[in-house]
Amino acid sequence: MKILLLGAPGAGKGTQAKKIKEKFNIPIISMGDMLREIIKTDEEMKKKVEPYMESGKLVPDQVVGEILKKRLEKKDCEKGFVLDGFPRNLSQAKLLEKTGVVVDKVIEICVSDDEIINRLEGRIICGECGEIFHMKNKKPKVDGECDVCGGKLKTRKDDEKSTIVERLKVFHIETEPLQDYYLKKGIFFKIDGEKPQEEVMENLLREIEEN
Repeated sequence: MKILLLGAPGAGKGTQAKKIKEKFNIPIISMGDMLREIIKTDEEMKKKVEPYMESGKLVPDQVVGEILKKRLEKKDCEKGFVLDGFPRNLSQAKLLEKTGVVVDKVIEICVSDDEIINRLEGRIICGECGEIFHMKNKKPKVDGECDVCGGKLKTRKDDEKSTIVERLKVFHIETEPLQDYYLKKGIFFKIDGEKPQEEVMENLLREIEEN
């Protein structure tokens, strides 16, 4: 089962992808996570991707295509996967097809721009384990400290308001055309991402399991 989750940054793709992973025992392929890991571990590749990420722009297709191809060749992807954050534009969708990957379902989690800004502005993340908290909706038990591993919490540069606005602009221009692309293939579906998390998950599973 190969599932592609679409949605603006902060729509909840990562949260829902984890639940899909648990239910179907398939890995999450998160381009954002892979890029952030590369920045930490690969100094040469860091120079290629970090300037784009910090400004809210998309990393060039050639670079993300290379990273994705290596990941999909790993054994844990044989039974399927959840793609989160790729493709983000039509050229990336065509690049994905060239790798021989046939996606079964494309589901967009729809959230308004105002709600996205509200969510991301208050988001803080653990620099050690990557656990995400929110200053209003999911406060850590101890200020500045991760509940899971005790690591230091911080605001990512791409979660600052000016960057969020730029990321949303890029999403509307670059990613929204994917709706028509996958709709014509008969595999595109939408769900309301502003409902409670459990309801979003129920609707998501319903779309995945139908047909």
